[in-house]
Amino acid sequence: MVRSPTGRPVAGAAVTLTTISSSVVTSEDGRFCLHPVSAGEHRLVVYAEDYGLAEQDVRLADGELLEIDVRLRPAFGEEMVVTATRTRKRLADVPLHMQTLPRSRIESVTARTLADAVEWARGVRVETTCQSCNSTEIRLLGLQGPYAQLLVDGQPTLSSLAMVYGIEQLPARLIDSIEVVRGGGSPAYGAGAVAGVINLIPHHPDHTHIEADARSERMDGAAGAAETPSYSLVADWTPGSERAATFHGQVDRVAPVDVDGDGFSDVSIRDLDAAGVRYHEFLFDGSARLAAEVSHMAEFRRGGDRLHLPPEQVDVAEQLDSSRRGASVSWLHTVSPLWDWRATVSHAATERASYYGAGGDPGAFGSTWNPLWVFDSHVNRGGAQGTVSFGVQAARDLIDDRQPAYGRVIRETYQSVSGFAQDDRRVGEHVTLLYGLRADRHSAVDGTIVSPRAALMWTPRSDLTLRVAHSAGFLPPAVFDEELHIALLGGKAMVVRDDPGLREETSAARMVSLEWRPEVGRRTSMVVDSALFDTRIDDLFHSLQADDPTTPEFEFVRTNFGSARVRGVEIGWGLRRGGLTVDVGYAWQRAEFGDAEPDFGSTTMFRTPEEYGTASLEWPLPHGFNLFAGLRYTGSMLAPHYAGYIPEDRLEVTASFLTWDFGLSRRFALGGDRRITATVAVRNLTDEYQRDLDRGPFRDPSYVYGPRFPRSLVVGLKADL
Repeated sequence: MVRSPTGRPVAGAAVTLTTISSSVVTSEDGRFCLHPVSAGEHRLVVYAEDYGLAEQDVRLADGELLEIDVRLRPAFGEEMVVTATRTRKRLADVPLHMQTLPRSRIESVTARTLADAVEWARGVRVETTCQSCNSTEIRLLGLQGPYAQLLVDGQPTLSSLAMVYGIEQLPARLIDSIEVVRGGGSPAYGAGAVAGVINLIPHHPDHTHIEADARSERMDGAAGAAETPSYSLVADWTPGSERAATFHGQVDRVAPVDVDGDGFSDVSIRDLDAAGVRYHEFLFDGSARLAAEVSHMAEFRRGGDRLHLPPEQVDVAEQLDSSRRGASVSWLHTVSPLWDWRATVSHAATERASYYGAGGDPGAFGSTWNPLWVFDSHVNRGGAQGTVSFGVQAARDLIDDRQPAYGRVIRETYQSVSGFAQDDRRVGEHVTLLYGLRADRHSAVDGTIVSPRAALMWTPRSDLTLRVAHSAGFLPPAVFDEELHIALLGGKAMVVRDDPGLREETSAARMVSLEWRPEVGRRTSMVVDSALFDTRIDDLFHSLQADDPTTPEFEFVRTNFGSARVRGVEIGWGLRRGGLTVDVGYAWQRAEFGDAEPDFGSTTMFRTPEEYGTASLEWPLPHGFNLFAGLRYTGSMLAPHYAGYIPEDRLEVTASFLTWDFGLSRRFALGGDRRITATVAVRNLTDEYQRDLDRGPFRDPSYVYGPRFPRSLVVGLKADL
């Protein structure tokens, strides 16, 4: 039986016999059963969210039935993570600054997609970048999306096209946890990942069951509340300890919302259908694992006016009909206690039919085709003092984008090959050193670029940890989000083109963090951490106005614009007492150009608030209730505002925002592992939303900076059978 520090049963704890790779999950009363188990010595490992890892040696005689009572303890830093160094470690032993969001947090915030879940991680901002189509991006350390690498089970399977809307197309139900590394450090990750890495740990089944979820969201608007239904199904099949399969499906129907009553949508239509199958099997007595996955996603998205009419018959329409088909195969093999290796081949093909048009333009249709192949290999050689890792990664990314109305045809194939070597070892009793190099060859860059990366962790006391990290990286002059998304500005299309002499952008990031985990009682654990970060970017990619009055579109050119520097401090505090979890984070930063940019004469980078933060509370209550309360603060920032609805371009100082979310769920036990959970939540309780949105057909849709959604009420029902 598995119990909490006060003796209460712990449900959902993972219990593993490492000697035979057999694992089960505890029932509602904290009980578990492992069988059959051969006689001999075994190592029992128990892990539950919000508790420390428990390990116990067990000796079993032939035919013996053994009862085991495991008592857990609350602790920060005991979570097992894989992202920081691509090796499985306790969070407290990782030399990089990182945070995890467990499955319980993802459910508590009533997340429908990745975007809803990850914005509750400290230091992470999720922002809308277009008022018409609601494209979104994730920002880490004040830097835009391309500086952070988004991975699914350690693999970069989202291409540049998929990333335009991808974080709202990944269902949250398929994510068991989210690991966020802030700042660079490990050379195992992409060349541009100087702001950090976000790795989605996918759902792995541990017993046969079905989970069905239905929810409805009512979002406030000028014409009344709009209904947004969402349905998901996850079916796990585990015929034995050696193999398991999961089928998943999700259907979302996001209704459009006109917040200010001008007849133009501020929340776009999003009809999402996603489905897939994951399968894994253990071979060679559990020392190897074969995993395979296939998935399909289809999304229809549209914003503008008179959404019931064809797009060529209205004043403004941004319409995207996208699909993405993916498949991957992975092989993981522990050859000996010292050697293990992993190889993965993945393929994803994204295609999109688009319409970006104003004034009923009949020719504003376009199409995009984007197949991506990725090969990744990783070898670890362990030892008493540490692990040496090395690997090879290769990718082929084809972009075929045709927008004939605007004279834009992009047909490019980007190929890249990279290798890395990393040494992660203990240097003395209290110091861990992670260092290495990655070498990248990219078809859009001349020659090979070598990026050194290193991190140092010093633990002078068991409750005090100092971490220092440095990483170098680059972004190639390849197609990114801003070129594949065409906004409509002042009744004209806004198109970004590349400067013919565009060259790669280079960067270097440094971070120093201090973490204190004092012991405050048998049932309580606490953590206080702070981090200083400083990132310098040279040959910065920046889009400048370069309109040609003889063409029908409004043109920008992406060019290298000197240097930039982003620096600041993050402060965090966390508390766990029993099931109560409190997490608070605050960030202050400065993001500056080396020289004033010519369009507005600003030395401050755009859309980078000096202050932002989050605070959240998750509290399991008696009788199966669970309470969540959270707030997000976004300070003021500079945002460019282009003429159309307003008479001339100007640089705005935006308002600050403080949004509140609340959720309450109740779990009803049906016996065994079966249960029903009912949820009621309010998002953006005080209806904080941008008050100076542009209106009408000549609006600037990129002038959007506030919370992603107005106030909404969520009601849900989930059945685990």
